[in-house]
Amino acid sequence: MGLTVRDCLHLPSLREAKVVAGHKGLDQYVTAVSVLEYAKVFAMADDLFLGNELIISAFTSVMDDVEAQCVAVKRLHEVGEVGLILYYVGYWLKSIDKRLIDTANNLDFPLIVMPENAYNLRYNEVITEVLERIFDDRKKEQRFVPLLLRQIANMRERQRNISGILRLLSDRLRYSFLLLDQSGREHGLATWPMSLSEEYVNAFRDCADNTQASFPFCFTLHEKKFEICRCVFDAEQWQGLRLYAMAERDALDAELLEQAVEVLQTSYSLWRENLQKEEADDLIRIILNSQQERDAYRIAGSFRIDLKALRIMWVLRPRSILPDISRETVAAQKQLVKQYLYDNRKTAIVDAFDKGVVAFMNDDKHLEVDEELANEFEESISERYPDELLIWCGGLDSILDSRKAYMLMEEYCSTACVIYPYKKIFTLRELSFAETCHHVVYNNAAMKEKYLSDLKPLCGHSDETDMLHTLTVYLVDANQNTSKAAALLHIHESTVKYRLNKIGRRLGYDIVKMPAAFNLYLSLSIKRLTDYYANQSDA
Repeated sequence: MGLTVRDCLHLPSLREAKVVAGHKGLDQYVTAVSVLEYAKVFAMADDLFLGNELIISAFTSVMDDVEAQCVAVKRLHEVGEVGLILYYVGYWLKSIDKRLIDTANNLDFPLIVMPENAYNLRYNEVITEVLERIFDDRKKEQRFVPLLLRQIANMRERQRNISGILRLLSDRLRYSFLLLDQSGREHGLATWPMSLSEEYVNAFRDCADNTQASFPFCFTLHEKKFEICRCVFDAEQWQGLRLYAMAERDALDAELLEQAVEVLQTSYSLWRENLQKEEADDLIRIILNSQQERDAYRIAGSFRIDLKALRIMWVLRPRSILPDISRETVAAQKQLVKQYLYDNRKTAIVDAFDKGVVAFMNDDKHLEVDEELANEFEESISERYPDELLIWCGGLDSILDSRKAYMLMEEYCSTACVIYPYKKIFTLRELSFAETCHHVVYNNAAMKEKYLSDLKPLCGHSDETDMLHTLTVYLVDANQNTSKAAALLHIHESTVKYRLNKIGRRLGYDIVKMPAAFNLYLSLSIKRLTDYYANQSDA
């Protein structure tokens, strides 16, 4: 049993919908349906998604930004969702761009389009029919263990952790779950509803910590009666794990809790590596997955780690994220980063995250020391991993700063790669600049035209291509270093100087003085980005 995306397409509300991409993913299981109105990646944190959801959206927040649409689809795939239903195409979203279709096909992520130019469509028709089928299936099949294990097996590796599994159980049973080990250390928490207030969560934790309590345990908060049950079980390499379940009075079912324990025991057996991570390193998941900050500080405190001192974040990732990056490769890279930072006496936490490696470390009192450390590390791995990028973010004074930096990297690293094709190390400054260029190209046609017009004196000549390419490499790629520019252009340094002099005469001003240099830098970056997107559309 279990409802698939393909099954959903036979429902009356979806019979006229068309699958335009991702046909190979139609047999994924659907366990929920959800609406996504704001499709910007920085608002799409992991803990907002349950996995195996069918997502409904009109892409109104990104209707004029194809790149952001593609990034949103990648993000939905990354957090384990199983398909996207697009509404109001022809009204809000004018058309489905080929780049969006290619992205969905590459990920085998079903992209389903409701009838175009139809303004009388309602989300609730699909939501009602899909949920009714899901609930009917659950009533017919009381034993949910096999289905949940299949869902867990299909999870992305970084989501396959105890908190993610408890989230699945919580969504299925509509209970809040808390898992502790024998010593009382927390392994995971998932609340129902997900927005359960901190006051109720604290009451749940307090009851679980009460060694004198007998279970089932009942308590009242704000005139609402709750019941907590406890299941003690053994799992792979763990003895005496304690699973606590909380729901409103008389809602807990002993048989369902037994199945929840079975799911956890089997998960520990099958995916021991994912579920047995060092908690010190696992702080990275907690920091970047937008979970409660107090959880991060609590776990850090148990390992005597001062998170506020870890003001630098490194992200090691390939220039282009491919679906087939092996776990072995990422694990080897994690060990390289860990050993390098240890050898250089850095206090650091390091872990695999997404399809790369993330490290948080303390900063040196001299900025140049940290710059040199990043440069030396990149040089040390460039031969073994020529496609790897190192994103170096400093001055992170809070968990919120770290999340914002990671989201900025996630959304605009690919844009930065277009603007800086030769760079192997990006900082927050390059990522922020890439964001600026992206918004000018996609969201401000008048500003884009203004910056491109600054380059018109170099256009229309027989040497237009050489002049623009030389100036771009000199200013954007070589940081006004003629020797480096000559090496990148594969020409003699004197040829670079000759061309730059010619460019200066045509423009009528000194190209290396501020603010002219910055305006040219921005104009050339916008042109490089514009040309790239144009070529992608034509491909």
